[in-house]
Amino acid sequence: MANRFWPRLKKLFLKSDCFNAPDNTRGFTLLELLVVTAIAGGIVAGLTFIVVQMMTADRRESARSETQREMQLALDYIAAELREAIYVYPGEYLACTRSQQKQACEPLSQFLPAPAPGENRVPVLAFWKQQPFPQEIKRQCATAGRPPDGVTCLAGQSYALVVYFLTKNDPNNDTWKGKARVTRYVLSQFNSDGTRNAGYVNPGQFSNFTSWPYGNNSDGRFVNLQSARPNGRADTLADFVGFDYLDPTVANAAGQTGFCPNSPTSTVTYSISPPASLLQGDFANVRSFYACVAAPTQSVRSGGQTISLPDPTQYRDVVVYLRGSATGRPGILPDRDGLFLRSNDQDILPALQTRVLNRSVLGRKPTP
Repeated sequence: MANRFWPRLKKLFLKSDCFNAPDNTRGFTLLELLVVTAIAGGIVAGLTFIVVQMMTADRRESARSETQREMQLALDYIAAELREAIYVYPGEYLACTRSQQKQACEPLSQFLPAPAPGENRVPVLAFWKQQPFPQEIKRQCATAGRPPDGVTCLAGQSYALVVYFLTKNDPNNDTWKGKARVTRYVLSQFNSDGTRNAGYVNPGQFSNFTSWPYGNNSDGRFVNLQSARPNGRADTLADFVGFDYLDPTVANAAGQTGFCPNSPTSTVTYSISPPASLLQGDFANVRSFYACVAAPTQSVRSGGQTISLPDPTQYRDVVVYLRGSATGRPGILPDRDGLFLRSNDQDILPALQTRVLNRSVLGRKPTP
């Protein structure tokens, strides 16, 4: 029996598939490998795209948030100075300093330092405030037997003219990355070393806040009291300020048309600053930084005529608008058409605003 079993087992084993299988190579075909590679590549590309988009969105939001924060800081700084203002000029005065019919009309910028070569700017807001004397003048007042000419030592301060500009950035200059910036210039009576500033006309001495730098000289003639044009330069307060001409549809949606809160039933009229007459050339229709100055007036007789002049005895309410632009920061796509917003890829930041009531007036007579 054993002699029959082992031969049969051997015969059955030899007939099995282990020894009779065809001699071919098993595995994936070339087509299957290509399909798997394409699917894997698509998955990797999709995941990479999602990661890149998330990182880009994060950088973009970071740039927008940082820009808005800087605009708010700049607006807070301007508002703090406006609260100290003695007299704020309406928008019309920036374009025309004439306060008498016989005087020629000249913009205020003609009586300020000339802009640097290649600098393109427009004045937006101008006002006077009190500024403490520098240490050298205080020392002279304390030690000298005779105080410096034109200096009221007991006051301890003098008037300073503050002017804010909207300055367009030069695209060929890498110093400033944004499209425009807010710059600030101060014309004070003295420099930090105690020397007098050229072109300074003391409005307290000549009582010519409303007509500066024009006033009555010692002969009683109404003339320009400046001996020379001032020196100095404007310092930058904030970069990345918007400088775009917005299409009407986009402008209305973003609230950037440039308006003042005037109402037919209100007794207060706001003057937009700068006026449209100053927004020429590159600044045409640009309202990324402007102010609305409540400009109460009074009627006076001049040259046989009744004219309307600013009334310095009334409080002035000022509304300041400022809109930033994150263009130029990492994560923000550049403009396709220069300064014109014509695609949905651009970031239009909402305008910030603040309202300030001046704490000081000139010559106000309290109501009994």
